[in-house]
Amino acid sequence: MNYFFIAIAVIFIIYIFIVIRKKEFSVEESIFWVFGAIVSLILAIFPKLIDKISVMLNIAYPPSLLFLLAIVFLLFINFRNTKKMEKQNEKIIELAQRLSIMEYEVDKLKKEETSDKK
Repeated sequence: MNYFFIAIAVIFIIYIFIVIRKKEFSVEESIFWVFGAIVSLILAIFPKLIDKISVMLNIAYPPSLLFLLAIVFLLFINFRNTKKMEKQNEKIIELAQRLSIMEYEVDKLKKEETSDKK
């Protein structure tokens, strides 16, 4: 058991909960990070677990499984973030179009109002 990695995982979990408590991160968004930190903690407490899983999956070099899991986890997070960014971009475009229409309407009303005064 490596206490250094256990300490890192525990500190990471605590940090995630502090960020959630400050409401800098939504709870649903942090679920994946908490899950990743808990998996890290479990693997730090039981380091032979990665060896057993590697044997079950027929992976010759157990640390490569750890890297594979980390890469898949980060790709999943990246995909989720990209998806959210795309939705936000669509909303920004829609809001910009609505704002343009409203500005056009306001300018049109101002012109009508000034022409009515004459």
